[in-house]
Amino acid sequence: MSSTLESVLAQHDFHCVIPEHLQHGIPLVVDLTPTGDIWDKVREGANYVEEMHKRASQIGAVVNIGRYAEERMIYQDTDNFAGREACTLHIGVDLGIPAGNPVFAPLAGEVLGFADHDTIGDYGPVVILRHKLEGHVFFTLYGHLARASLTALSVGQQIAQGQQFATIGTSAENGGWPTHLHFQIVKDMQGSTDDYTGVVNPEQADFYLSNCPDPNLILNISSI
Repeated sequence: MSSTLESVLAQHDFHCVIPEHLQHGIPLVVDLTPTGDIWDKVREGANYVEEMHKRASQIGAVVNIGRYAEERMIYQDTDNFAGREACTLHIGVDLGIPAGNPVFAPLAGEVLGFADHDTIGDYGPVVILRHKLEGHVFFTLYGHLARASLTALSVGQQIAQGQQFATIGTSAENGGWPTHLHFQIVKDMQGSTDDYTGVVNPEQADFYLSNCPDPNLILNISSI
């Protein structure tokens, strides 16, 4: 196969995964690296979620964006990552928007699997779609959904480009996170059908950043 998946994705146009006015609206790109200035406010006593909302309000942002290939320290505060001190590299893109918003398929595919990973710090409800494009088979992962999203799905179900197949979940059902969509591209699911890690050990970055290419190849958000 002469073209890589990355080059094929870069040449295609895709439907938005969340409403267009949010995906391509004014963003707040949040720096969650250990040196991000948001932590200065947290050390002064601020709640980091409240600080994000404050900053978004100040610039009129409609979506909070968490970056791909970003090394973060926030995961150590959740039970799901207990004992996994080195798992700090985020390999998806987070789109922070209110619960209840629709989630759309960026291109046609079928449901590979879905599950409710109901542990604090995990995905909560997650859906994985399988796609074929110019000879490439790959997968897209959607985490932190509403539980109701799973009730109408079945493995092998065909999903059309632009079809709504899920909604954004509340913090009470999404693993305890601020409401957002975790969007990730995966080349090889490594035998799994309803789960794939979204944060990894930076020492394994070469493999995971290759197996999970930049989601912005599909999202096409200019600010990231």
